[in-house]
Amino acid sequence: MSERAASADWVGGLVSGSGTIELSSSGQARFDYSLETRAADRATTTSPEELLAAAYASCYAMQLSALLDPEPDQSPALHVEAVVTQGGPDVDFGIVSIALTVRARGVALPGSDFDELAEKASSLCPIGRALAAVPVTLDAAVQG
Repeated sequence: MSERAASADWVGGLVSGSGTIELSSSGQARFDYSLETRAADRATTTSPEELLAAAYASCYAMQLSALLDPEPDQSPALHVEAVVTQGGPDVDFGIVSIALTVRARGVALPGSDFDELAEKASSLCPIGRALAAVPVTLDAAVQG
């Protein structure tokens, strides 16, 4: 069993305050965040939703790679994007959907088999399982 940790500090009220998020286990990064940029159309700092999207995209890519189980001489490349959509006051600002897009290169499978594995990966990866209550759409394709 492994554990990973992150910490968040916040100073001030919800509207005027701001904080920092630190990836404590790895020490890889420290990010600023605030309500102002969380709700803005254009982000200038990170947000919990962006970090969730990064967690899901990376977990999904690893899970799909495991399901593809390439031969030693194969090296498939996966590009995964996750878009987390936060709703408004009608859903208490909850996460209303996640859209995954995956593009693969160097995969020696028919498109329908790849699509099946791509769907399966979403429900098998640990982050996907943790987010099972959120509707997820998937756009998967093998390229060149």
